[in-house]
Amino acid sequence: MPAPPVTHVKTLLLKHDGDCSLLGMTADKHLYLEEVYGENGWIAQHELHPDGTFAQTIDEQDGMNEILHPLDLPAAIAKPKTGWHTMALNFAGPRHRGLRGPERIADVVRTLGIDEKMAVIEKFKLGIIPPMLLGIAESYVLAEAELQRPNMYFVCRRVRLAVALPETRLDETGEPYDYETRVIYLAHFYDCEQEPPFIELMADLTDVPLHRPMDCLLLNNQLCIADGGADGRLSAIHLWETVRPEPLTEAEKLKKKIYG
Repeated sequence: MPAPPVTHVKTLLLKHDGDCSLLGMTADKHLYLEEVYGENGWIAQHELHPDGTFAQTIDEQDGMNEILHPLDLPAAIAKPKTGWHTMALNFAGPRHRGLRGPERIADVVRTLGIDEKMAVIEKFKLGIIPPMLLGIAESYVLAEAELQRPNMYFVCRRVRLAVALPETRLDETGEPYDYETRVIYLAHFYDCEQEPPFIELMADLTDVPLHRPMDCLLLNNQLCIADGGADGRLSAIHLWETVRPEPLTEAEKLKKKIYG
């Protein structure tokens, strides 16, 4: 099934440059969200008006404030969904770092073609040559949004890449390692019946590049994505309008079951 069209509506900047997640969205498009930032994992929670202005905020302010109670969420609020229907995308391979030979890395990672390696290296600015990208070591769906049951979803996904090192190093305990893993984040449509090549999953949605998509929510035709910040780049909430596919008729379901 082809992915539905999406139209970018707006981007709302948050206050910090750490991780961010969605707490929920109301029918009148008020957004509730959370940021986790700083080395100590300070917490901030916000309610945003539909125009992106802050209706209310609680923030630990780098430890200067003590949050005794989180924001109260409305009873009628749509919340993000975990990756239950899309868990086929999940897998765990080798350790986060180790030795390629003894751990038989080539047998446990999911390999990438040369075109895919080059695309990954360029998009995520890995600063390595293609032979050093060994493959995908881990994949985990952070959140899913249902477009059409049972097969069409939008997902935010954390992927860990295995990368060869030019020389063996020692970790803090003195153990040697000659590969490490690096984390990237993806956001894409997913048909449970036919996963496209990895290179196609890296394409950004229209108009706005995504850096660390960490959470998503679909309410009516409004697709909301929480995009984590880093190194001074603030976290953001991106909003798109999309079109949900029409539900299949019983005849179409039967035809699809028989012929695929």
